[in-house]
Amino acid sequence: MNSALIGELVRLRYKLLWAKTRSRNGRIALFLAGYLLLVMLVALLSTGGFGAAMLAVRSGKAEAIARGVLSVLFLEAVLAANILGFGMSAIFSETELRRYPLTAADRRTARHLTGILDPFWFLFLALELGLMVGLYVLGAGSFWFGLLGVLLLFAANYLLARVVGLFIDQLMQRKGGAAILLALIMILAFVPALAGPVIRENPAILSALLLRLQYTPPFGAAAAMIHADLAGARGLGITAAWILGLGALLVWLEKRPPQRQTTESVKIEWDSPFDRVGALFGPQMGPLVGHWLRFYGRNNRTRMLYLLALPLLTFVTFQMSERLGPYRYFIIALGTIPMATFLGTSRISVNQFGYVGGAFRRYFLLPIDPAATLRAASYAAVTIGASVLPIALLAFAILVPYGGDARILLMLLCSGVTGLFVLNGLGVWVTLFNPRKGNYNSNFGNDLSLGGNILLIGGMMLAMFLPRLLHKFQPALVSPESWWIWLPLPLLAVVFYRATLKSAGPIFVTRREKLLAIVEGRD
Repeated sequence: MNSALIGELVRLRYKLLWAKTRSRNGRIALFLAGYLLLVMLVALLSTGGFGAAMLAVRSGKAEAIARGVLSVLFLEAVLAANILGFGMSAIFSETELRRYPLTAADRRTARHLTGILDPFWFLFLALELGLMVGLYVLGAGSFWFGLLGVLLLFAANYLLARVVGLFIDQLMQRKGGAAILLALIMILAFVPALAGPVIRENPAILSALLLRLQYTPPFGAAAAMIHADLAGARGLGITAAWILGLGALLVWLEKRPPQRQTTESVKIEWDSPFDRVGALFGPQMGPLVGHWLRFYGRNNRTRMLYLLALPLLTFVTFQMSERLGPYRYFIIALGTIPMATFLGTSRISVNQFGYVGGAFRRYFLLPIDPAATLRAASYAAVTIGASVLPIALLAFAILVPYGGDARILLMLLCSGVTGLFVLNGLGVWVTLFNPRKGNYNSNFGNDLSLGGNILLIGGMMLAMFLPRLLHKFQPALVSPESWWIWLPLPLLAVVFYRATLKSAGPIFVTRREKLLAIVEGRD
């Protein structure tokens, strides 16, 4: 193994990471990320580290609580790595590493070593070490067995996250992959809620489940933390076996790229559904809107989020509606329906040109006002988002007992239209002033800019909590009797949206060189 060159690549990886933080946006992102991680670290260390260890020892159930804490951290790391993209970025691709005198094994080691040494993974390592040290200090654990168990669990956690991410990438490249992934996500979302009552009625199921979970890495690491004997060695062996298995599976997936089941057609269609919808915007804007509808529609992540948005937010609506009175579902839906219109297109609508690369230059060669491209891109996002509204209202009318009340449906419609135009209007400003070069073919991960994250995450938080706050402090505003108060909101949102497009056009033209440098990766 060429350890010297691999070490140089690791150092280069951190130089590149530091270089990104020296920009203005990088410093802001570093400050916010550091602040949030510090708060989370303090909170979780107090509950998941020494606090959990003290509770475990005092209750006499040290191993059971260690299993629970490690399992939660294990699953959180896998989900966060694949959904948010932390610790999963391919800093050096296989093609780039072939320029160095490295063997295939060395290239694989370099890729994964630069991934597992991401600061994201050290947060979870610190939490697991906190639990291990807490158990040892309180006399309920083994230091060396526990330390080895944590390190093995750390490696298994990274490998599982990689396997899941690669499996999703390859699944999304197959025909029907988005639908299969949606079904898997829905199963994972609803099975725990459905399984709870069944387990309470049949406690034997829980015992059988725990018996099988003993062969998972978190349970193996927990056994190593508590027992410095054969039981601890058995736990280490289980975790090591998972590492070998996941490593072999990862190598197999990397060597077996997906094969498309259908041949690509080279026939050019001038009358596709995208073009027919685009024609509704007139002869001048129609071709551009059709182009952007096709740009959205062919993106795997957009299709997946579009299909996932309504089921996911329906689940959130039912989960967050406790103790809100007879109209509890309606109150939460006032916030979730607007987000359903935006979530599907959010990745691109807040970064319209971040995924076009060098093709950005072509928009300025067309025989039209360049600002028309910006408007067409936004029109496409609004069109796709608007298609969710009738489905959401119909689902609400069917699933909710009082869903047929015309006043309630009208208020939900006003809320959805308002969110649709306000969020897409704000997305235009993020596109202009805080764009970021992204990977169009990436299926998972967070490649939004700081402004895009603030808009998406802030919008989600506002959607979840604003209706609850209104219900608590101004309940009349979210009462069906006050339906008329909501009527001006869509009009104001449309005015804001039109003013945004009008004022953003000249800015788009003046900032084109800056935008070009970003989308081409030169800034």
